[in-house]
Amino acid sequence: MAASSNSSLSGSSLSSDPEDFQPPIWKSYLYQLQQEAPRPKRIICPQEMESRPRHYGREFHGMMSRECADQLLGGAEGAYLIRESQRQPGSYTLALRFGGQTLNYRLFYDGKHFVGEKRFESVHDLVTDGLITLYIESKAAEYIARMTTNPIYQHVGYSSLLRDRITHRLGRARTEPKRVTFQQDEKHVLRRTQVHESKCGWGISKDNS
Repeated sequence: MAASSNSSLSGSSLSSDPEDFQPPIWKSYLYQLQQEAPRPKRIICPQEMESRPRHYGREFHGMMSRECADQLLGGAEGAYLIRESQRQPGSYTLALRFGGQTLNYRLFYDGKHFVGEKRFESVHDLVTDGLITLYIESKAAEYIARMTTNPIYQHVGYSSLLRDRITHRLGRARTEPKRVTFQQDEKHVLRRTQVHESKCGWGISKDNS
């Protein structure tokens, strides 16, 4: 009897090997989207900028207009650079190419880089996280709306920005599946304006400086 019992338990036991873990289909789908998200492509300034803050690298291009930044990005998905605002000198903007548009976000630094509440050690990490968030939200709004109880972060490494914002956005995702924004910090509120929907069918909020 004991042998039979042990055999039964052995047959139904779960493997402790993380590689054997099989997440539900919807989790696998979101993980697949994360892997498909555009990769960051830093646009390097060809000359050394004396005005470059110490915490920025060669992705800083000095003071320039939004139009000039758009030309430098060249339409490549995931391409990004940092520029100083012409309208507000001393303020810095992250120009990021996504969804066939150039998105502009006010960029802050307090020892770490951020455009909202979440801080990042590098601009590259911030851009990586942002691209994953934008891509998943643009492709899987309905899936996100269903995630009301089951955490998806125990076994798969979804972006921290999406994780922090997912609960807050669940209700809005049902009624506003086409709206995509970064979460705002109360002390550093981003100036936003609504723009026309892109070919993908969702609106993007932008910094107009």
